Amino acid sequence: MFYPIAADIVIVIHFLWIAFVILGFPVFLWLNSARWRLIHLAAVIWMVLMQVTRSICPLTYLEVWLKSEGRGAEVYSGKFIIETIERLIYVDNVTLEKITYATGVYLALIALSFWLRPIARKKKVRG
Repeated sequence: MFYPIAADIVIVIHFLWIAFVILGFPVFLWLNSARWRLIHLAAVIWMVLMQVTRSICPLTYLEVWLKSEGRGAEVYSGKFIIETIERLIYVDNVTLEKITYATGVYLALIALSFWLRPIARKKKVRG
């Protein structure tokens, strides 16, 4: 029973990581946080390196390992959400080349944000 639940937890963490990589840029740009934008930039560079070297994410290996150890175990009732998240993570019609190209453009956009700084938000003045 441990392995299927642990695999589902890893899938949720994997989904949150992907959400961080995709949504982190506009959020941290809006917040104008250089520290978080650097952390996000490092994450995207890591993703680009994985795609260029055609390596598989360590979280995917962990998911597969946990799922293989859990064969024959009972599946708990929360499977619908996990299967939906898996369909979002592992898209069938998108090739690695398309993902690599899109990630490269995204990386360039993030890098440009350090030179083309966002407009500073005005601070509210208490009166």
